[in-house]
Amino acid sequence: MPRRNRNKSYTIFISHSTKDRWIARQMSRLIEEKVSKYYARTFLDERDIAGGESINDTIKENLRSCDEFLILLTKNSIDRPWVLIELGGAWFGNKVIVPIIDKITPEEMPDVIAQNKAIELNDFDNYLKELILRLRKHKGNRK
Repeated sequence: MPRRNRNKSYTIFISHSTKDRWIARQMSRLIEEKVSKYYARTFLDERDIAGGESINDTIKENLRSCDEFLILLTKNSIDRPWVLIELGGAWFGNKVIVPIIDKITPEEMPDVIAQNKAIELNDFDNYLKELILRLRKHKGNRK
């Protein structure tokens, strides 16, 4: 089941290759530090799937319930089956999909998101600024 708190209404699902888990952890930490006052949180598989839980079911449920899908595209993740499956689920679920790219070109991005504006990992602060704007809008829509 997704980790939920009644006050936390905006979830960012972080998709990444296991080989990039350190980067994903740092992204999650930065997001949660910067947006905690907006009742936002991240879903990170290694942290949010407990021992004994079904990995498949937990990922599907969190994809269904997330508000935004952040995909870390690197040489390690660009062709990983799980990353592509999660991307397909987010695309099918009409989620906001934000590609964060590291050492790949926009032309190397999967076709389904080739038209999405990608953000370079080195410009992650820009993502955080954009996220705060979305969260302010989201918060305003809930009132």
